[in-house]
Amino acid sequence: MRKTTLTSWVMWGGATLFLFYEFFIRVFPTVMVKELLEAFRITATSFGTLSAFYFYAYAPMQIPVGILIDRFGAQRLLAFASLTCAVGTFLFAIANQLGVAETGRFLMGLGSAFGFVGMIYICSNWFPPRRLALLVGLGNSLGMLGALGAEGPLSSLVEKFGWRPTVQIFSFAGAFLFVTFCLLAILRPRKSPSHPKAKSLTIGLLKDLKLICCNYKIYLNGLVALLFYSTTAGFASLWGTPFLIQKYGMEKSLAGYIISMTFLGWIVGGPLIGLISDRFKRRKPFLLMGILLTGISLIPVIYVDDLPIWLLFVLLFFVGIFSSAQLLNFSLSLELNPGQAKGTSIALTNFMVAFGSSIIQPFLGFLLDKGSDGTIKDGLPFYSAADYKQAMISFPLTLLLAFLLLLFLDLKPLKTEGFGS
Repeated sequence: MRKTTLTSWVMWGGATLFLFYEFFIRVFPTVMVKELLEAFRITATSFGTLSAFYFYAYAPMQIPVGILIDRFGAQRLLAFASLTCAVGTFLFAIANQLGVAETGRFLMGLGSAFGFVGMIYICSNWFPPRRLALLVGLGNSLGMLGALGAEGPLSSLVEKFGWRPTVQIFSFAGAFLFVTFCLLAILRPRKSPSHPKAKSLTIGLLKDLKLICCNYKIYLNGLVALLFYSTTAGFASLWGTPFLIQKYGMEKSLAGYIISMTFLGWIVGGPLIGLISDRFKRRKPFLLMGILLTGISLIPVIYVDDLPIWLLFVLLFFVGIFSSAQLLNFSLSLELNPGQAKGTSIALTNFMVAFGSSIIQPFLGFLLDKGSDGTIKDGLPFYSAADYKQAMISFPLTLLLAFLLLLFLDLKPLKTEGFGS
């Protein structure tokens, strides 16, 4: 049995710090919608596409990232990832043309692709397997503090200093992380404590990839994870803030703080649900409950008018708590695949989730443009609360589909490192 050491915690802490940064730069466009529409003179569809350029790099990189981490470990790769994010963020901040901003967003996604896979890889290789779901949930929760900061607090900074200087600060933070990971790579051992034989043979890696790609259960599990995450990717990470501003006529900063409750819910729910799941040695029942309760909490926010502000805070907090059950899909991705291909199995699942995110953000923008009557206000397209409600019917539908598909996921009993259904 693997023992927990100081080195284990140093590696986990470094990966979690990068995940914090990655979540921050992933969601910051949600509090800059008006500013970015004005800066680049674009519609909702184009804005959704601009934000989704992050996922256009993030999603296809997941399989290569998984193979690279299985081959080389996480230390030096996270240094490369931090530098790439820093460059992309700087380009985004100085962009005067949409193409430059899209390139910057693409580079952010390219670097960020190493974050979640790297964190889960370290959890599964540097710690005892009985703590897998708890550590994944805790690491994700600490990382998601970045998303929390990128809502309410960031909206206040944007209003005070402007979006360009604020985004430039993120590039300096990425450079700081690059230096930190370079030092970790020098001070810490180069090899991960597990599977040195598998790492030394490229043919072994290709064999592991073939085994994973032929496992239909990983695709079904990944599709459930994709559909379950759509509410976080589409609502909390992009369209929720402008929706609340339009529906309730509230200030941007207040809307940002309300949406941030979703991420606070993830922070609380991730380790809690992971701990309970590890305790009962079950995944599927908690996933089913999480999907169902997410829908029950979200639907009133979208479709019930004149909710009190305090209730919006509460409901979105519960949306985040119940949505965090989606992390159990990643525990399942490890438990449904060979032990020597953990990074690759995580990456395939995360690829599917990221691919869905790259679709849902511009798709919501497309639905807004299609539902709009073409009204122009202050030189920009105007989208009413009714337009948002019509477009957001996609969230209850994706949750319903995730629930139904999960019922068909048959989990075989797990031998040593995981739990069954």
